[in-house]
Amino acid sequence: MSLGIRAILYSARKWKKTLLVFCLLLAITTLVLSGLAIADAQEEQAEKVRGTTGASFTVERNLSTGGWSNGSGGSYSTQEFISEDMIKEIASVDGIAGYDASLIVHEDFFNEDGEALKTERYGFYSYGSYNSEYNAMFLSGRFELVEGSHITEDMENGLIISRDLADWNGLEIGDTLTGIYYPESNTPAVDMEIVGIFDIVADKDDAVNLYDNASYFDYSNYTFCSMEAAEGLLEGWGSDGISEAYFYVSDAAQLDSVIEEVKKISSINWNNFNITTNDEVYQNISSALSDTGTLITTLIIVITAVSMVLIILILSMSIRSRKRETGILLAVGIAKPAVILQYVLETLLIAVVAFPLAYLSSKQVAGALGTLFGKAAENVIVTPEHFMLVAIVGGVLLVAAVLVSSISTMRLKPKQILAQME
Repeated sequence: MSLGIRAILYSARKWKKTLLVFCLLLAITTLVLSGLAIADAQEEQAEKVRGTTGASFTVERNLSTGGWSNGSGGSYSTQEFISEDMIKEIASVDGIAGYDASLIVHEDFFNEDGEALKTERYGFYSYGSYNSEYNAMFLSGRFELVEGSHITEDMENGLIISRDLADWNGLEIGDTLTGIYYPESNTPAVDMEIVGIFDIVADKDDAVNLYDNASYFDYSNYTFCSMEAAEGLLEGWGSDGISEAYFYVSDAAQLDSVIEEVKKISSINWNNFNITTNDEVYQNISSALSDTGTLITTLIIVITAVSMVLIILILSMSIRSRKRETGILLAVGIAKPAVILQYVLETLLIAVVAFPLAYLSSKQVAGALGTLFGKAAENVIVTPEHFMLVAIVGGVLLVAAVLVSSISTMRLKPKQILAQME
């Protein structure tokens, strides 16, 4: 009688044991396939986060290395400012997807009737901007644009204000405001159209949000205007120049390497400038994703390890209960490798049925399990690649389990085995 037929007949005769191993393999494989699908969904989410969380870096003047001078407005730093050529050169580095710069203006605003805007706290802190969506205030999550659009380079006189300022003064998208940098000195008046309104997300009193000159102004009084408008406000007044520039990185995980490339630009005297990273949102989210990924991987390993122990125990008890049969087979001249091969075939016959069924069941189970880890069910997909990996690795582990389970019996000689059965 051939090995294959003996394996089939034994599996059918010992159907209870066969059913137990089948159910165990079905459950294990379903869970492992689901775990792999969730892990892949986790990785896809991580990759998406890397490109959408606003990782950026800021280049700003290093006032500590510059000299100081006195003027009519008091002392001021003689440190060099950021030039447009510098901005373009940095923006050309691979990995940088967009940029913005800040020309700070402390203008007054007047409505169409010539009345000064009502504010909770005096003083406006305005950013002259090329592309406001890349400004650190938006990239860091402190502000969120809720109406209208961001300022872009092709806008001549666009303006973005806070919702608070809009509510206090009955303003909306499309209204026109007039800005004047220094009304007492008859500096130029620039008309600007409101193109966007932002909400304040951050807590201004949080120490992390208190920095340099901006900390003296209320967030509600922050505005963003086109760079051309900012330059118009300062015309004839001796514009200080650009103090900060922001560069958005397409892949947050590459932020440090991009900054290293930027620092290699030899035409910039980096003693005069500081670079700071703005990736707190990415770091917080990626840390949470990493923890979840580690948990998923750990669960897969634990499930596999515990399952292997259970299968080895079941197979060991089964093989020990077949000592008489094993002794007879060895006594009639069947080699030990052939007997072990029969045991392997019996186990693999069960796996051949259990694995495909587990593949089908995991397609239904994976989505439900994924929701426990914060994943949308439709994003957790069991693929044929997952099945092939589990089938191959699972087959190898099952063969190993049979070999380990057979050690105690196969190390005995046929007479010893039969003698133990007398």
